[in-house]
Amino acid sequence: MDRDFRKGYLEIDFPTQPFGSPLPLLRDSLRTFFSNLPFLAAATLVIYLPGKLATQFLCYLLDIPFEGLLSYLILGISDLLLGALVVPTIVYGLIHRFRTGRAAALGQSLRWGRRQWIKTLANQIKVEVTITLWGALLVIPGVVAMVRLVFADVIVAVEADLEPEVLRRSTTLAHGRRWRIFFVLLPIMILDFAAMFLVLDRVQGVTHSRLAFAIADSVLAVAGQLTTVAVLLMYLGTVQKRVTKLKP
Repeated sequence: MDRDFRKGYLEIDFPTQPFGSPLPLLRDSLRTFFSNLPFLAAATLVIYLPGKLATQFLCYLLDIPFEGLLSYLILGISDLLLGALVVPTIVYGLIHRFRTGRAAALGQSLRWGRRQWIKTLANQIKVEVTITLWGALLVIPGVVAMVRLVFADVIVAVEADLEPEVLRRSTTLAHGRRWRIFFVLLPIMILDFAAMFLVLDRVQGVTHSRLAFAIADSVLAVAGQLTTVAVLLMYLGTVQKRVTKLKP
């Protein structure tokens, strides 16, 4: 995989399943998520847990309560910073698994994540601003913007130095597939909201202990990587035309 660092992008030189119906894509996403869960959990927690602990410690020092706009903004910023590192790390590891059938080294994956961190963060900010502005008009335009920009993080992680116009590239890939993308994302978003409700609202003590909250937030981030897996599979099924069964 050193060739990827030399070339500045991840080469897709393995067969993939074309992105057709949402149901097979969701099935493959779940299969890929659970078969790679040890790597996904390790890659997420090694980044999120220290980051979330540091965030809660900062809130403690500044006497910022759990609830309120300021706390929400700080948590949102931490999610952007940490997510911009996690996504390319995970994409690198999964590409390695699809290519070789073997689990990727966590250190190598983190190295790729660090390489793409700034570019991923910059494009995440652009995506969030775009979705927020469109969503401020009406809900539906915001959803449309979310769907057409869904590939941005994966494009940075895979195409890296090859693609300077990430948002335009995502819009192009999503063209003609927006309903399929939406029906892949919808059940995953429902699962995310359900998990967040169960953990943060129903587990006693989570919202009263900064340590427990940081741990719970990090665990939820692991579950949230199902979205990363699904978007990666949609991307691979869009840019590749060959038909085969994905390696677990």
